[in-house]
Amino acid sequence: RSLIDRHRVPGRFIILGSSSPHLLRNSSETLAGRIAYIELTPFKLTELPGSISMNKHWLHGGFPLSILAPDNNTAAEWLRNFIRTYAERDIPMLGLPADPAIIKRLWKMIAAFHGNIWNTETFARAMGLTGKTIKKYINFFEQAYLIHRLQPFHINIKKRLVKSPKIYIRDTGILHSLNGIDTLDNLLNNVLIGASWEGYVIEQVFSSLNEKTEAYFYRTHQGTECDLLLVKNNKPFACIEIKYTSSPKITKSFSTAIKDLKTTRNYIIAYTESCFPLAENI
Repeated sequence: RSLIDRHRVPGRFIILGSSSPHLLRNSSETLAGRIAYIELTPFKLTELPGSISMNKHWLHGGFPLSILAPDNNTAAEWLRNFIRTYAERDIPMLGLPADPAIIKRLWKMIAAFHGNIWNTETFARAMGLTGKTIKKYINFFEQAYLIHRLQPFHINIKKRLVKSPKIYIRDTGILHSLNGIDTLDNLLNNVLIGASWEGYVIEQVFSSLNEKTEAYFYRTHQGTECDLLLVKNNKPFACIEIKYTSSPKITKSFSTAIKDLKTTRNYIIAYTESCFPLAENI
């Protein structure tokens, strides 16, 4: 703060980099009115040259030394080393005093659970830890940009809605490494492929949203679902279904979600080579 206040002139910036929740919290206390936050994600697909395919980006994620690696083995080795050093050194250094073995085990469990409804007590029992401890660890993972909890959207309709968040590993390279996936063939033949594709699409959209747009999912206990719901000023405007298929079809669940939410922009994001209409508003 003293450096900023000492010589405050237009065009002078002090750039700080940190993923530490503790440092971010302290900065909000000491630099109020003097600071702006910019999240620098790993490379998005739209930021990469055309020579790098979507499949490569999906498989290896967006970290530079992974996506730019000359071959699968080099990318896989970098990701394994990143996970190991982050769990053993960086996370404790950033303020979470936890056993690295427990951190890596929790990280792997989240990766196996990727794209599912989060339940703190289920993880607490599996890890042999308290729910309070699991919540602390998960909050830290999210603040360190390792995971994303997609919150459910609630509206005043006479339906029972799912009220727990879904959890995703943000970078698919890390997701695949934690699940032992290191080639495209491994990925395409893995039971995780649908959840992986869903998380990949959500992260690409999520990282491109402006501050006025919020992202949710919508699900009722009767099975109606929208994988990704975009909301502005508390009003849903885009309903998105995400399916790993080359021949997408409109499901009853998705049609009902559109009627419930009254969205005007509706999309099915599938594993296809081109865009085409499926219905008047989809």
